[in-house]
Amino acid sequence: MAEHEYIEEIRQVWDLVKESFRKSLSDTTVNLWFGEIDILSFSRDLITMSIPSEFKYSIVKEKYLDKIQAEFSRLLGFDIRVELVFTGSPTAADTVRSVLPEKADLPEHSEKAAPAAEAPLSAGSSDEADRDEDEQVMPVYSFEYTFDNFIVGSTNKFAHAACIAVANHPATNYNPLFIYGHSGLGKTHLMCAIINRMKENNPDVKITYTKGEDFTNQMISCLANKSMDEFRDRFRKCDALLIDDIQFIAGKMSIQEEFFHTFNALFEEKKQIILTSDRPPRDIKLLEDRLKSRFEWGLLADIEPPDLELRIAIIKNKAEQVNVTIPDDVLNFLGENLRSNIRQIEGAIKKLGALSFLSGRAITMDVARVCISELLGGAEPVSSTLDRVFITVTKKYGISREEMVGPKRNKEIANARHACIFLIRQVTDMSLPAIAKVFNRDHATIMSSLKNVDSRMQVDSDFLAELTDMKREIVGY
Repeated sequence: MAEHEYIEEIRQVWDLVKESFRKSLSDTTVNLWFGEIDILSFSRDLITMSIPSEFKYSIVKEKYLDKIQAEFSRLLGFDIRVELVFTGSPTAADTVRSVLPEKADLPEHSEKAAPAAEAPLSAGSSDEADRDEDEQVMPVYSFEYTFDNFIVGSTNKFAHAACIAVANHPATNYNPLFIYGHSGLGKTHLMCAIINRMKENNPDVKITYTKGEDFTNQMISCLANKSMDEFRDRFRKCDALLIDDIQFIAGKMSIQEEFFHTFNALFEEKKQIILTSDRPPRDIKLLEDRLKSRFEWGLLADIEPPDLELRIAIIKNKAEQVNVTIPDDVLNFLGENLRSNIRQIEGAIKKLGALSFLSGRAITMDVARVCISELLGGAEPVSSTLDRVFITVTKKYGISREEMVGPKRNKEIANARHACIFLIRQVTDMSLPAIAKVFNRDHATIMSSLKNVDSRMQVDSDFLAELTDMKREIVGY
């Protein structure tokens, strides 16, 4: 395959570059300056990127191009030059300036932008209030996020079912619908799926979708421009209001006051309200009690981190989407180690695909280990820790790994197996079902084994000392 045909793969690496910038820059900054950049061409030593705005071109070239080149080189594993070209757009500069504050300070290096609520009321430009209503209220949401391509498992099936019910029958049984869970677990996917289903059911439905931060910023802008009636019309004259990351309004008294009245107006008119947060209402500090109680009027649906089975299904699905072939042993390895969230999984798949096509090699366990060691922040993959546990237990009791995971149940093998299961539970964060899979047993058997060890430790000080010594050896190996 010719190098120019790898544009799509380089775009995936570019997504990883932008994701890494989000660690030091705000989402608003990343979207503003890098959102319109595309990959124009690629060769083994040069990536050419295009940008349609002359104004953005000058800013990105001056402040960020060196960082972009360095991050590309780091992710690809070799030095590569990055060139940025201006492709031309007669109104691009004016468009960019129209959404910037009149005296905006461009973000410097790695400092995150200050929260919008801390900015003075003059932070919004007068041009911003005159922009099209949909442009202001509706952040870009993906038409590709649907219920059909949301991977369902035990940790998210309740939230998934609740969202389908709300999308098909808004403002009936579950109002408001409050979805909570850590970042990267699929809350926004479900929000977009709701929007797409509601529009599919009723093309004329009026939906307002925004983020807690954007709600705050728009209110500040409208206060400054004395256009609060317009602001209220945007958020109260709709059939459904969806707000991502509602916890952002916590601690901002005037914002909470306005949202309180917005909530009441919509609820009284029997309009659907859907909110997401990284925690349940009761745990959002500095959120007014009257809002907490209203958020709990309807249905609370939590999304937990995916279990092993769901992680493997997600990895397989994401790999198929980008035409990356991953062998079963690597799938299991990734599933055991990529535990944080779905974004981490997507990042790993993109990086694996890039490493594979650039090196011309198939994706193997060695390639996967190199890939995820960086994603894990230097932490050791679970499989390496498992190996150390088995080695340590074998050395202590003279029972092989094959015997411990095998079907034999004589006393010596059973004792070693119990100790091994206990130590795995102690030195890893593997779930009981995941440990059961290692030993070819069921969840109940693993629980019974742990109870056996616990009971024995309470009456056998020598056994307790053995386990303590082995754990110390494993951790300090």
